[in-house]
Amino acid sequence: KNMEASNPQSSDYPVTHDTTVTLKCKDTFTSSGGSEIVTCTDGTFSNPSFTCSASCSIPSEWDTKNMKTSNPQSSDYPVTHSTTVTLKCKDTFTSSGGIETVTCTDGTFSNPSFTCLYWWPFTKANKVEIS
Repeated sequence: KNMEASNPQSSDYPVTHDTTVTLKCKDTFTSSGGSEIVTCTDGTFSNPSFTCSASCSIPSEWDTKNMKTSNPQSSDYPVTHSTTVTLKCKDTFTSSGGIETVTCTDGTFSNPSFTCLYWWPFTKANKVEIS
């Protein structure tokens, strides 16, 4: 479940009847839901009412698809569970349309629904005549 005890420490085990233990998510996991406290009753801990979800790393395939993040910035990674990231096309590429946001869900980003196409900036200086 990607959890570990934060209080008492593992050196304090075994715990006695009616002892409460505070759980926390392991590194790179985010807590969501209920209480992080469980109680030992007759040798068995109650089930935690929260979950620990994995963070997301930026997929290398985005780079090969000519996409980059615009929010959050690259210094904000890894991205925590349920965070939405805005994608945009790299310079000299344009979006084919579609949703340009993806959401991190338990370690995996949703798929972007757009593609980045090479864009040639047509101006008077580089106008192309087609016959």
